[in-house]
Order: sequence, then structure tokens, then C-alpha cells
Amino acid sequence: MPTRDPARGRSCSCVPTISRPKVPSGGMKRAQESAFDRVRASPVGGHSGVVSVDSGSRLRFRWRASWLAVGAVLAVAGVFATAIQLPRASHGSSSAMPSVSVMTARMSTAATRSVPSVAPSPLVPGLRASVGTTLCQERRWPVLRVLQFNIRAAISRAGGVDVAQIAAEIEAVRPDLVSLNEVDSHTLRTRVDQPAYLAEATGLHMVYGPNLIYDGGPFGNAILTRYPVVESHNLRLPGTFGLEPRGLLTAIVIVDGRRVAFSSTHLSEGSDGRQSRLLQALAVARALHSMAAPTILAGDLNSDSTDVPGRILRGHLLDAHKEGGTGLGDTFPEANPSSRFDYIFYDDHFAVVPGSTRVQTSDSSDHRSVFTKLSLRPKHRC
Repeated sequence: MPTRDPARGRSCSCVPTISRPKVPSGGMKRAQESAFDRVRASPVGGHSGVVSVDSGSRLRFRWRASWLAVGAVLAVAGVFATAIQLPRASHGSSSAMPSVSVMTARMSTAATRSVPSVAPSPLVPGLRASVGTTLCQERRWPVLRVLQFNIRAAISRAGGVDVAQIAAEIEAVRPDLVSLNEVDSHTLRTRVDQPAYLAEATGLHMVYGPNLIYDGGPFGNAILTRYPVVESHNLRLPGTFGLEPRGLLTAIVIVDGRRVAFSSTHLSEGSDGRQSRLLQALAVARALHSMAAPTILAGDLNSDSTDVPGRILRGHLLDAHKEGGTGLGDTFPEANPSSRFDYIFYDDHFAVVPGSTRVQTSDSSDHRSVFTKLSLRPKHRC
């Protein structure tokens, strides 16, 4: 019970004071033994603060200690059982997760350097040449089906909005990686979340890189991918003040256990954008040159292949049409194309499948799309 504090005149739960034995000189051990004997022999009573330790108390204490030990063992066992079951629950719940994802890449003004994907060779040095050559001959390296498509916000030549037709044209070539330009999201003119719609309709993951707000909603580039996305970013490109902002959207995906950088861009248009296109092509070339992963670039350059932007990019990359296509490769305007505006570039980690690059007609855009097949070379050359 609370006691009354005589000094302050109010109740308190005061802790009783235990008097300490005085230690005689030269007798520390005897004093400790004497104090212990008093604790063990003193009767219970008053507020002396000393409790006797009789045989019954010792028995009850042992029982309580035993139960506490059992409880601690059960608690530890429960923690381990939970730790073992958690990974199973996470793995089992994957079926409840959506089959596709839609993410918006963060905007930056400086390129993000990718982490290099380097693994030591498992081969013994003496066997590296012979065994490595055998592995290269026997293994089939992944072939990536790549599509570049300026969809003009899914507004057809007749003036209607038909996102379903865009999705059907994408699905027709069964792509693994898709670069899309002029993609709306909830704008007043289309009133459709086009990134989400296209991801759901094609069953591919979507990375969206809006560069401005237009007609009440985001507008920019997008990437569809069959491969898992581990990183994405949207680089703001330089340009003349007053012109439409432009960006370089990049997604890092995992292909056959390796990181691959896939980028989509759309450079400034018209004669007013000539200087901007030059600056933008230089910025794109610098950003992609710093990538530590196999790299693919697709996009609408708004310029012919003989113009400066194309020449700048071919200084670092290979042109899929020049390396593996036929004909002129013109993509704009769709009805009667006379200009080659749409491109797919790649670095020397890939090889184009001969004859695979082709231009696709479209019933839903003012651009034709470009399709190609790129083979990912082995990490260690044969």
C-alpha cells in the first residue's frame, strides 16, 4: 500500500531503505557472508525490505523459473517457424500479384550510370578455350524482338482515338521490347490512361516517362517490356527555350540473367528544332556511352538518316536498318512515307538477325513502326 510522506504530506509508493552493514577493516569477505546470512535468516515483517528465503519460496521460485524457461524456448521456436514460413508465403502469393506493372520513371537532369553486370568465369583457366568454345556452340543465345512506334496518342488519321488498334498492332509482332512515343495519360483529348491500357492489353510491363503536361494530362515516351524491370529513369534533354521538353527514357531489364539497357527517345521537330536536335543527340550519345550494360536505343529522331543526329548516334551505335534491313526504311508520313524518322540502334553486345529489320504499316498512327530482331552476344566472346 502507498505510505504517507511526512515531509510532503501526500501518499507515495516509497521504496524501503535497506541498511548496509559496516565493513570492518580487513574483513570484507566476513562482512559479505554476514550480510548474506541475515538475508537468509530474517523473518518477514514490517518494511524492513528483507524477505526470508525459506524452502517453500525456493520451490516456488524454481517452478516459476522452469515455466519461464519453457516459455522462452517456445517463443524462440515460434520466431524460427515464422522465419521459415515467410519466404513460402511470399512465393505462394505471387499468383495474386498483377501479371503486369506500370511505373513512372523519375525525371533527372543527369544520366544514371548502370551497375556493371560482371561475373567471374566458372571455367578452369586451362580449359577455358576448349570448354568455352563448346558452350558457345551448343547454347542458343537470346534473340530480342524490338519494336519502335510513334503512336501519336492513338489518334487515327480519321480523328478518332483507338488505343485498342495500337495494342493490336503491337501484339501482332510479339515484341519483347517496345519503344513508344507521344503517349497520353488522362488528357482531355483522349481521356484514357494509355500506359495502363497498353500494359494490360499486351500483357507487358510498362515504364512511363512523361516530359510535360499537355491538354490536362502527362505526355511523353513509354517502354513496354516482357522482361522484369530493375531500374528506370527519365533524363531531361537540352533544347531551345519555348519548344516542347524532350527526354531519354531508360529501363534496365534482366535478359537471361544479364542487365540490358533499353532506351526510348523523341527529338525536337521542325526547322525550329534543328539546334535542339543536335544538342539532344549529343546528350543521348553521352548518356548511352556511359552505360555499363548492353544497350539498345529506339526512337523518333525527327530527322533523316543523313542528318546530323543520326550520324552522331552512329558514332557509338549500330543502325538496325543499315545492318539488317532492306529498302529505304522510310516511316513518315504513314500513308506515303518519304522520310526515315524512326530508328533502332544497338551496341556491339548485340548482332542483328540478317533481314529481320522491317517497316510495319499502321492503321492508327501517322508513323509506321520499325521492327527488328537482335541477338544478345555471349558475355565472353567465343
